[in-house]
Amino acid sequence: HSWGFLFVGGWVDLDMVRYISLLLFIGLAFWSCEEDEPEDCAGVAGGDNLCGCTDSTATNYDSTTSFDDGSCILPIEITYNIHESLPSDWVTEFYVIMDNLLKIIPSYQTNFDHLYIYGWNSNVEDPYSGIDGGAYVGGTPEDKIMVLEINEMEFEWNSLHRYSVIAHEYFHIYQLSINQPMNLPNGDYDPNGFSIKWLLEGTAASFESIYIQDYYDYNYFIDAQNNINEMVHTNPSVFESYDSNNIEINYGSSVFITLVLAKELINLGYSEELAFRMIYKDFMLTGVKNSNWQNHFVDVFGISVDDFYQSLQSYPLD
Repeated sequence: HSWGFLFVGGWVDLDMVRYISLLLFIGLAFWSCEEDEPEDCAGVAGGDNLCGCTDSTATNYDSTTSFDDGSCILPIEITYNIHESLPSDWVTEFYVIMDNLLKIIPSYQTNFDHLYIYGWNSNVEDPYSGIDGGAYVGGTPEDKIMVLEINEMEFEWNSLHRYSVIAHEYFHIYQLSINQPMNLPNGDYDPNGFSIKWLLEGTAASFESIYIQDYYDYNYFIDAQNNINEMVHTNPSVFESYDSNNIEINYGSSVFITLVLAKELINLGYSEELAFRMIYKDFMLTGVKNSNWQNHFVDVFGISVDDFYQSLQSYPLD
């Protein structure tokens, strides 16, 4: 017997009410389950997006991602200020060299976002307000400058230094982009900075020579960097400081020490290419600074600094 109650207009079946209530309850439960489905990283309920960097120009590009989460570390932006005093063939070659360098050793916005390059011929007064002449890198923590005042005589003599200096100074920009401590002011010794000269200048100057060798088929090592001080054998640690600039020409002694390190790594079984990558890139990527560089040296190269300095004596200074 089915129970019910009378209302104006007829009977209501209580079993039917219970049945409809149950259906409503199940329906509500189902809908609330649908709403509670977890969101994916893109905020889509029940979605299966993989989030990361979708920009192929970024250093952390991930081709498997489907949603860009804003994490891309993009190449640095470069503003070129190339003065009309420079010969047009140099300007053309300058952009070719920069294009090559940005492919070989790209710099990303890890430690700074922007680079301003200033270039001019030494036969004119410094044309850019607030920018001193010379060949150097500098600037603020956010923005770097790279100055290329090219000596007018280098055009007369067709000196390859007018091109190699571009590779040398840009290599310092690359170093700054991969090693944060190097970005601290390096006038005085700072334990948290990184300013071990032969590891910064020996690398930049050897890179510059390798670049000239590869692209111009010219041995710049013998031409510009063959003047090596005997202190490389007797007291190589003096080349850790920029105070030693007065006892070496074109960083020749620092280059020699760098090349010996590459040779020692090759003797340990590394390929030449890998040896230079370890020196130019892997070592700097450790976040090495003045207070711990000897620890990182042995970690990356598998040789203690003292043992390495001893090994220099077995290489003749020619």
